[in-house]
Amino acid sequence: MLSVIFSIGPVTIYSLAFLLAIAYFLAAFIAWRRLKELGLDEEKVIDFIILAAIFGLGFSKLFFFLEKQNFAGLSFWGGIAGTTVVLFWFAKKEKWDFWQIADEITFSLLPLAVLAQVGAFLDGSTTGRPTNMPWGIYFPGNLLRTQPVSLFSAVAFFLIWLFLLRIERHWRIWQWYKSKNSGLVSLIFLGLAFWGNFLVAFWRSSKLYWYWSEIGISLILAVTVGVVLYRRSGRNFKEDLRLLLRRSHG
Repeated sequence: MLSVIFSIGPVTIYSLAFLLAIAYFLAAFIAWRRLKELGLDEEKVIDFIILAAIFGLGFSKLFFFLEKQNFAGLSFWGGIAGTTVVLFWFAKKEKWDFWQIADEITFSLLPLAVLAQVGAFLDGSTTGRPTNMPWGIYFPGNLLRTQPVSLFSAVAFFLIWLFLLRIERHWRIWQWYKSKNSGLVSLIFLGLAFWGNFLVAFWRSSKLYWYWSEIGISLILAVTVGVVLYRRSGRNFKEDLRLLLRRSHG
């Protein structure tokens, strides 16, 4: 891998740290621009971004520790959790529309997710289970080819990003989404991300207790997000069920 981009004397630039720095600045800029365009107070927006970065980093470290029993890395899902806590508090305090803001900052989290996963791949710090498949990669310190799970995750987040950019301007005219409520973009992001994590988790090299826990938690959260999305769509389950039964019989 390429864990070090270059080194000059005592100065060493690591690929993971470099990409994370770019990712955080890019995410902050996108969030600032999108929230400012909503007409929100710029000072409050900056306060939100700073607090979200602090809590996101803190929760990211905490989640990584719970998984690996050390603070040597970061957890993307921990960052999402920390950002959500700050958003919930700010939305209540400033009377912001929680789901509208969630939709907007989703587009700042996606490039961060892509760059963070690419950085982890170049750093070689997140290896998967051994494999004989053609895409298996020899990571530094490993004698066996392993699944490049960070690369899989980066590709998945990039595809989700493209998909959400494509639907951003059109979802309000979708007939099946009757309520037209905000939250569709962020919920689709979370749903696809949890399903992606559920699949990739099978290839990760994790301790046994965490291996099955991550798979189970990802599945539960993916289904939960689907239920929340359905409820926010304004559809009626009994009516949809009757329509489905009518079509099946006829």
